Amino acid sequence: MIMKPTQGFTLVETMVAIAIIAISIVGPLYALEKGVIASYAARDKLAASALAQEGLEYVHAIRDNNYLYNLSGPPSLRPWFYRLDGNGGPNCTNGASCVIDAVYDTRTVCSQTCPVLRLSTTGVYNQAAITSSNTASRFTRSVKLTPVGAGNREMQVTVTVSWKTGAVNYSVSVSENLQDWL
Repeated sequence: MIMKPTQGFTLVETMVAIAIIAISIVGPLYALEKGVIASYAARDKLAASALAQEGLEYVHAIRDNNYLYNLSGPPSLRPWFYRLDGNGGPNCTNGASCVIDAVYDTRTVCSQTCPVLRLSTTGVYNQAAITSSNTASRFTRSVKLTPVGAGNREMQVTVTVSWKTGAVNYSVSVSENLQDWL
């Protein structure tokens, strides 16, 4: 009797082929998932950096506006950090974190934790009340003012923006020393 060779694949050969195909598909999908997560984190870091810079520019504007006010010859002069030093606004110079809103020109001291920024339907971040057209964002911005040296002629301004992307917490800080021009 002559035996003919059987045609087809055995079960083991089929399972090995399926495993190779699965590995070749899962690897690129995993890399794609990590790439998407990294792009979301980069997008949020870019937005957070801009929000931190906006906070720093707002503090610059307050200092500069006080300088211009004093140049106009008013009956009484303002301190250089008026509206942030407890005069005309909250005291953000005593180590407390403050929340600033550059859109509505408001400043408040954070009680325990600072509230999240709101995002309007026009794409502007602010601290106004949450409404259907002004929803909570993932970003929280705080401003700290720390006197440098004696005489209150220099202030270190630190703006920190924190957020959560996926399950990971992130934060961006910018810091600058401002001088009293007055």
